[in-house]
Amino acid sequence: MRTSPRTNEPVQALIQRGFRFEVLRYGPANGFVPEPVDLRLLANPRDAIRILRVQLRSSHVLGLTPYDAGRALHWADQGGWVQALGALHRGESCGFTLMLRKGRHIEWNVRPLTYLALSDPSSLRCRCAV
Repeated sequence: MRTSPRTNEPVQALIQRGFRFEVLRYGPANGFVPEPVDLRLLANPRDAIRILRVQLRSSHVLGLTPYDAGRALHWADQGGWVQALGALHRGESCGFTLMLRKGRHIEWNVRPLTYLALSDPSSLRCRCAV
């Protein structure tokens, strides 16, 4: 039986820093078990806060109470996000929670993280013209 040759090319491990952006919805129908809505890995804190602000501005379609719709818009447009951006730059987590109708709520979390990225061995080959 013929098999393909095995390559022993090294895989390079790189330590990366980023931010985990997560949106969870909780509801009484599922015993307040978190239901994932959005999950992203972002390169810098400004991107995370920008996405959070955009989602808060459009969150009125989620069925927010009038009070929480006002809170969301105030935080996104009146500078509440500045403290969250500072916290991320300091390596701290930040988040925002809003109450929805019928006892449900939605939560945005942004956490700094360090992760290991593995490179593709084929990308490490020298592509030299002979």
